[in-house]
Amino acid sequence: SSFINRFVPFNRMVRFHIHLGYTMITIVFLATVFFFAFFGLICSSGDQSFCDKFTSEIMITGYVILGLLLIVGISSFLRDVIPYEIFYGLHHLIFAMYAVATAHTFDNVQRNDERERSQNFKWFAATLLYYFCDRAAMYINHRFQTTVAASTAVTSSKGTRMVIIKLHRPSLFTFEPGQYAFLRIAEIDMHWHAFSIASGPESDYLEFYIEVYGEDSWTNRLWCIVSGTEDATNPFPVSSSRKKIKVEVKGPCGTALGQTDEFSHAIAIGSGTGIVPVISLFKKHVRNLLRLDPETFFTEQELRNRKVQHVHAIHEKNKGSLVNSLWDGMLSLKNQIKSCGQRPEDAPTNKRRLKRNISQSINASIRDLSKSTNDMERKANIKDIKRASRKARLPIYGGVLLLFLPILGVIVLGLGFSFNTIATDDFAGIEVILYPWHVTLLQAVTITFQVLFLLTSMFVHDRTHFFTYIDVAVSMISFFTDWYWFVKDMWGEFDSGALFFYVLMIGYMTLRSWFTAVTASDKSWRKEVSRDGMLTMDKLSFIWVTRSAHLVSEIFPDIVDIWEALCENWGEDAAKTVLNISVYVTDTDEDACSVLVAEMKDTSLYQDGAIKFMRPDFSQIIEDHTLERVDDTRSPHTSTLLAFCGSPHLSSVISSAKIINDISKFITGNKLHQMHFVSESYSASKSTQKQLYPVQDKADCLASRCSDVCLSDDEGGLLSVGSLRRAGSLGSVASEARESTVSEDRSVRSFGSRASDYI
Repeated sequence: SSFINRFVPFNRMVRFHIHLGYTMITIVFLATVFFFAFFGLICSSGDQSFCDKFTSEIMITGYVILGLLLIVGISSFLRDVIPYEIFYGLHHLIFAMYAVATAHTFDNVQRNDERERSQNFKWFAATLLYYFCDRAAMYINHRFQTTVAASTAVTSSKGTRMVIIKLHRPSLFTFEPGQYAFLRIAEIDMHWHAFSIASGPESDYLEFYIEVYGEDSWTNRLWCIVSGTEDATNPFPVSSSRKKIKVEVKGPCGTALGQTDEFSHAIAIGSGTGIVPVISLFKKHVRNLLRLDPETFFTEQELRNRKVQHVHAIHEKNKGSLVNSLWDGMLSLKNQIKSCGQRPEDAPTNKRRLKRNISQSINASIRDLSKSTNDMERKANIKDIKRASRKARLPIYGGVLLLFLPILGVIVLGLGFSFNTIATDDFAGIEVILYPWHVTLLQAVTITFQVLFLLTSMFVHDRTHFFTYIDVAVSMISFFTDWYWFVKDMWGEFDSGALFFYVLMIGYMTLRSWFTAVTASDKSWRKEVSRDGMLTMDKLSFIWVTRSAHLVSEIFPDIVDIWEALCENWGEDAAKTVLNISVYVTDTDEDACSVLVAEMKDTSLYQDGAIKFMRPDFSQIIEDHTLERVDDTRSPHTSTLLAFCGSPHLSSVISSAKIINDISKFITGNKLHQMHFVSESYSASKSTQKQLYPVQDKADCLASRCSDVCLSDDEGGLLSVGSLRRAGSLGSVASEARESTVSEDRSVRSFGSRASDYI
């Protein structure tokens, strides 16, 4: 939710961390191979000094660095196979690698002053210090002691097992939907485990839904405690399930699923157990709605939409690049000279009418394409669509090209710093020569980058932004500085002052280029016009796709409770205008589906068709939502959050459907409605679990096996309540991050809490 998150995708940091780790290991491995090949060739030619290098101190530490990195890399690759505790422990060998890397350059050659080496610790000391400070702050300020308020153990029809647990929420623990927390139970071990939070942000409880993996796993031990089951791997007695379980909570961590304050609508999709953040968002939305009177809500909604439309119209009139502004000024002056007697407003009106007619003609071409029987008409319609499609792709191509500008800036920074610091008579004991072509290359890439930055500032940056004028001024100053360096023949030989100015200038251009490339071109004005601070989305579309009918039978009753609470306060018709619930069940187990139908057939949501036994067409879902927004003339300027949590494959499918929808929307000229996609993906193998816990008795497994729920009262005693879910007495919402990643790219689970508890 921070300002920096607008430009740095923190929700993808785990994926970036994984790719960066594998890249680092690959580079070190290849460097070692090249060293062996290079030294080996020279050694084989008879140079004994290179033969001795294989056993030198710096080479031995290099072997150790490579070995530690390979251990970390291999254990990370096998994180879905090996126990989480082993993966977590081996991952910390990276700190041993940093220690060896420090000793790597502080070898006997450096200690004996035979040669001055560039010390490694300079490159990672700052980041390590920041990491340890962050960990210390989290451990000291965001670690809480709490107890279990309710827990239950569930076995699905396919033999998979889950633990549903609800904790008393610490008073200082605040979070947003999509974030997760670390849990530690001393009765099991002293390791921390990351789990997504499924409760609403203002609930008095922290709810988690934890899937059990292997026999030796932490989750299996928790299952044994909650269910009171004894087996060979359970070191805890059955009576421990009746104790008051103490839990340490650390967090919250990660980023929110989306900044809902900036969006008028949301399509929240969860696949399988990735429904957890979506349920948390669902609860937050309902909680905000229940605070308001429906009549007041719709009145304020209409007023806010009018304000947004008014502000957007003014912004559209004023926005544009500096070149657009100059061009419009020249055209205006030309029109005034040509037609002195013409009214000033005629030209803009004709322009708007022409634009509207073009948009209508494109819409008509797409609508009439399937109806046309005349070949000439079909060819004309297809020609119009292709022309508009090419025009629609131009902004996409432009956005991709803009990404190359900050990359070029980083290259220029690296070359400028390197060429101007290594050109010394004695660099690390080696004489380094800077050739003329080095200087020519530095001059060429620097000036090219500066020219491209100036063109971007003039043609792309919005003239209404203050920094646009700063960008132009910096570009002009950079050209004068280049000229001065040419006159003084300083290229490649910058002193400390010139190098500092060079890095400052190119660094600013690189950062501004990055901001331009990653910042959305459109803007939602909801926050600006809502001065009272009460921002509630106009509508949330809750979509859940799952292969487990049994999981739906466990969660759906509590979703129904919350839905009925909203209907009771708002009325069913009003509730349907602000919330839509769809559950797609793709379970191939017909018996489990039949049980689900029998259990849910009397609920209002099932009767309204909320449960569908089919695969969802995400392209159609996104398109229908867009058409609904475009056809709503009362609020034409809207923005939708398309949020997804689930498998990476399904995330790519939804992303592709969204891109195609955007292109179609642009082709038809409907640019007022904007849609932003955010995704949290996980990947975990369930094969091990299915092999460990096969279904032995189909009849028994169709019904869930549930332990008694342990409720702690104010006096610290225990109240035993059985079979909580069907009666709806106290459902609990829970989630588990896939243990092996301990990251935001995590497997998440969910279970809805009872409406009365939730409210």
